[in-house]
Amino acid sequence: MIVEKNRYSFFNRACVLLLPSLAIVLALWLPFGFSMGGLVEEWDLLGLFTEHGPFLMVHLDGPLPAHAIRPLMPLSFALSYLADRDSFDVWHWLTIASLLAKGGAMSYLVSRATGSRGWGVVAAALLILYPADTMQMSLRSIHINIAIALMLTGSTLLVVAFETRGLFRAVVAALAAAFLYLVSLGIYEAGLVLIALPLAVPFARYGLNRFLHFRRRELGLAAIWIASVCLYLAYAAWASHKVASYQAQVTGGGNGPLATAIAALPKLFTIGGLRALVGGWVDAWHMVATEYTSYLYLGCAAAAIAAVALVAVTMGRGRSSVMGDDDFSSWRVPLRLVLAGLVLMLAGYAPFLTSPYHIIVSQRTFLWATPGAAMAWTGLLMLVWHWARIPAVATACLLLVLGFGAQLFQFHHYTELMQRQRAVLRDIVEAADVPAGKSVLVLDGSSQIGHSWFFVNGDMVRNALNYLYGRSLGKVEVCRSPSMEWERADQFGRKGRCIRNDAGWTFEYAPSVSGPGSPPSTVEAPKHFSKNDTVVVSVREDGVAAASTQEQSERKQELQTGDDVVARRYRGVLSARSSDRFAPMFRDEAVGASYRWSFGDWWNLDLPTRGSGWREAEWTVPNGLEQYAAAWMMNSTADVLFELAPSAGGYRVQGVFDQFASDAVRERMSLRINGKPVAMRWVSPARFEADVPSGALISGTNRIGFVTETDDKYFGLAGRLDWFEVTPMSAARTSR
Repeated sequence: MIVEKNRYSFFNRACVLLLPSLAIVLALWLPFGFSMGGLVEEWDLLGLFTEHGPFLMVHLDGPLPAHAIRPLMPLSFALSYLADRDSFDVWHWLTIASLLAKGGAMSYLVSRATGSRGWGVVAAALLILYPADTMQMSLRSIHINIAIALMLTGSTLLVVAFETRGLFRAVVAALAAAFLYLVSLGIYEAGLVLIALPLAVPFARYGLNRFLHFRRRELGLAAIWIASVCLYLAYAAWASHKVASYQAQVTGGGNGPLATAIAALPKLFTIGGLRALVGGWVDAWHMVATEYTSYLYLGCAAAAIAAVALVAVTMGRGRSSVMGDDDFSSWRVPLRLVLAGLVLMLAGYAPFLTSPYHIIVSQRTFLWATPGAAMAWTGLLMLVWHWARIPAVATACLLLVLGFGAQLFQFHHYTELMQRQRAVLRDIVEAADVPAGKSVLVLDGSSQIGHSWFFVNGDMVRNALNYLYGRSLGKVEVCRSPSMEWERADQFGRKGRCIRNDAGWTFEYAPSVSGPGSPPSTVEAPKHFSKNDTVVVSVREDGVAAASTQEQSERKQELQTGDDVVARRYRGVLSARSSDRFAPMFRDEAVGASYRWSFGDWWNLDLPTRGSGWREAEWTVPNGLEQYAAAWMMNSTADVLFELAPSAGGYRVQGVFDQFASDAVRERMSLRINGKPVAMRWVSPARFEADVPSGALISGTNRIGFVTETDDKYFGLAGRLDWFEVTPMSAARTSR
C-alpha cells in the first residue's frame, strides 16, 4: 500500500518517534520524582500479594475471580511487585515506559496517515497531555496505560505489515500485532471498540475508495488481527458463565447492559463527546488560570518540550516523503483524519455507557477516547495550517501549555494524596509492631480515613498494613474521632458509630431508615473487638500517630536501620519525600487568610473530606462542560476541618446547600466555628451567611460545624452542602 521513498537511520527514526514523548515525560516527573505511591486498588493488590503471593493472571479459584474477564489485569502490578517489593519505583518506570510507547506509536500512526512526521509529533504530544481523563498520572491506572500502549503498538505493527513488501515479514508483523492486541484485551477489554484503529491510517491517507479495495494479502493480514479479537471474545464468553464478573455487577443498572447503553446513547455526545473534544481543554484552561501561583516551571518546561519537538521534526523532515506535494496540500487528508478521530473518540467512550456509575466519573472513562480525540485535534490543526500557519502554531503551543499544565496539576494532586496517606501509614507503623492475626483499631483524629481516595474502609487499611508489615493481620476498623464515626457504610451510604466498653469495642451500623420508594433498610449485626486481641492506634488531628516520644524514637530507629520487611518498606514507601522539588507552584501548597471548600473543584480530582458526618460526595454531570460535587449531611452534626492563617478583624462564612431532606432541616440548621455558636442567616432558599467575630478563628486547624436534624423518612439525611468559604469581612465576595 505505502512504500517509503527514502530510508533513513534507525537512530533518526527513534528520535522522531520518541524524543518529544521522552521530553514530556521527563518534564512531568522532574518536579515530583517518584514521590507518588499507591492510592486505591494498588493497596488492595499489594495486600493480596502479601497473603497469596504474587499472581500474574486471574484464576477462577483465586483471590480475584470477579475479574476473570480481564485475566491479565494483575500482570503489570505483579511485575512491578516482583521487580521491587519494597517501593513503588518500578511502578513509575512501567508508567513512564507505557507513556513513551503510547507517544511513539501515535507519532508513527499519524505520520503515516498524514505523510508528515511533524504532525505525528503533534499527535503524540496531544495524546500524552490530553486533559479529558483525570486518572492517567495515578499508579492505579498503570494497567490501563499499558493496555493502551500495547493496543497502539499493535496497531503500528499492523500498519507496518500492510506496508511491508515481503510476505513473510508482513505475516510476522501481523502476528506480533495480534499478540499485543490480545494481551491488551486480556488486561482491559475496553480496547475491543478500537479494533478499527489501524485502518484509520489508510482511510485518512487515501480515502474510502482505497480502503474498501484491499487486496487479498491485506485482507489476510487484517484477518490475523481480527482473529485475536475472536479468541478473546471466546474466552470472555466462557469465563462470564463461570463467575459473577465485575462487568456484570457494574453494567446495566438493573435493566441489562444493552438497554442501559441505548437509554444513555444521547450522553455519548452530551457528556462523552463534549468532554473528550472540548470539556477537558476548558478544565485545563481554568486549572492553569486558578491553581498555579508560579508559572516559571510550566513556561520553561513547555518551551523545552517545544524545542525538543522542533529538533525531532527537523531530523525527520525530508527523509521520508511518503506523499507528493499535491497530496499533502490537499484538504482531504486532514478532513478524513478528523472524521476517523471523531469516530474512534466516540467508540472509545461508548463501552462506559453500559454503566450508570462510569458516566458520572472521569477516571479511566476517557483514556480510551483520547487516541481518537488526539487524531481529531491533529486534523483540525492541519486544516488551520492550510489556512494560516501562524494561528496553527499558536493553537498547537496553547494546547501544549494547557495539556502540560493540567497533567502537571494532576500529578501534583495524586502526589499530595499520597503524602497524606504516607503520613498516616508511617505513623501507624511507627506507633506499633502489630503481630500477625492481631486486630487493629485506628482512631483517626485527622478525620480523613474512610473516603474513596483515603482508604474507603478498614479493609483497605488492612491491605495496606498487610503489605507494609509483610504479614496477614487480623481485622482492621477505623473510627473518626472525636465523633466516633465508624467507617462502614450502609446501603444508603451512612456511616455507623464506635462504642467503647469494658470488653473492648463495639461497632454499630447506622439505624434503619426509609426513603421515597425504598422500604426500611436492614441493619446488620454489630461487630466487636476484644480488648485483649486489639491494637489501638490513635492518630491526632494533624495526622500524626499518638505515641510516647521514647517509644516512637526507639521504634523509628529500628525502622530506619533494620533489614526486615517492615523496615525496608518503611524506608522505601513511607519515608518522607519531597512532593515538589522546585519552589511551590500551586495555590494549595500555602495556607492563606481565606479558605474555600467544595467537595471537588475538578471532575473526580476530589480531596478527602477532613471531617465527620458527611456522605461520600456526589458528582452532578449535566454535560461534558460542567460538573460539580456536593455531599449530604448524614448525621445531625457534620463538620469540616480546614487550615487558615486569619488576618485581623471579623470574618464572614457563606455557602450553599443545594438540597434539603425537608423544610424542617433548613429551619433548624445552625452553625458553629471551633465549637462556638455563630448566628446563621439565609439570604436565599439555598444560600447562607454568618459573621464570625474577631478572634473566633485560630491560626492553624479550624473546625466548622453544621447542626440540624436528620429525616428518617428521607434516607436518614439532612442537607446537601455544595460549598462554603471563610473570608475576611473586607474581602467577602459573591461566589457560585
